[in-house]
Amino acid sequence: MCLIRNFFKRKCISCEKEKEKKYGFCDDCFSKIIFINETYKDRIHIGRYEGPLKEAIIKYKYKRRKSYAKYFTLMIEERIIKENIDFDIIIPVPLHWKKEFIRGFNQSALLGNYIAKKMGKIMYQNILLKSKNTISQTELSGKDREENVKGSFKLKNSELLSNKVVLLIDDVYTTGATTQECKKLLLKSGSKKVIIITLAKS
Repeated sequence: MCLIRNFFKRKCISCEKEKEKKYGFCDDCFSKIIFINETYKDRIHIGRYEGPLKEAIIKYKYKRRKSYAKYFTLMIEERIIKENIDFDIIIPVPLHWKKEFIRGFNQSALLGNYIAKKMGKIMYQNILLKSKNTISQTELSGKDREENVKGSFKLKNSELLSNKVVLLIDDVYTTGATTQECKKLLLKSGSKKVIIITLAKS
């Protein structure tokens, strides 16, 4: 029975060569992850978007390795507990419905859903919506990213946000154009506070 368990033990979610140890990574890949320990103003990132963490996120998003979300959730949950972050509801950064249909899932919503279940919180996936199918932010930089997402989000049932502390979750933070646009809209619609948390920062 022990041999069977070892045979079917999952491989590292980054290199896929060694057996996974911590958060789905083997010891070697885990040692190469650069964790971000500092907390910015109402903004937290787990690690740098490079090396094994970047490889795992790319596989998660573009190769539909949805099971990776469980490992990423452990990393995020641990940081939330460490920082003693208090929040009322979780809202994931949305994808336009066409992009979500093509990808097959919203990577941020899947993370948020696991965190909500583990921490006994509510996640609202259909309050914050992506109303414009903008071009990928990866093709742009700086000001162009801000212009690209400006006015591309809308809210439904915003009364559910009234006086609530929102944990806004996304997978990767680059210039912050997307999450800041979402945060601005959430605050404008009555949220008490918006805390941004992402799995990685480039």
